[in-house]
Amino acid sequence: MKPFLRSALAGGASGARSFSALAACSGTAGGTGWPERLLHRKRVRRSLRSSLAFELVADKLPVTPSRTQSASVAGRLTSGAVSGALVARRGGGGAVAGALVGAAAAAAWTFVAPQFRAALAKRAGGDLPGALAEDAAAVTLAYVAAR
Repeated sequence: MKPFLRSALAGGASGARSFSALAACSGTAGGTGWPERLLHRKRVRRSLRSSLAFELVADKLPVTPSRTQSASVAGRLTSGAVSGALVARRGGGGAVAGALVGAAAAAAWTFVAPQFRAALAKRAGGDLPGALAEDAAAVTLAYVAAR
């Protein structure tokens, strides 16, 4: 798979669930640099998976703030950039270009997906089906990008 397509997938996953791509990168083989060695440490891997699990649950709660608030956007863009750089390097591409592609894809998902989710909520009679579909998309995109 092309390195920058991987970056776009990882960035999109990060825009949906900010820890998804980093958790996927920590659980799959690839790369030999210091970021990879850090991600593959048992505690880091466990922490990222726990963070993703918490995020999957917290997203469904009515008290969870909008993902388009500035702090949330910054976290999603950062996660998209880091994961985009990681998967681009794994595929033989440049880290800087991968980071830019990942951040752009994270931004796109962050701002566009809530509109689709709201439309689905109207059709389905509630937010849960859209939230679960977005969870599935985020995890799938993340693991496809990371492998």
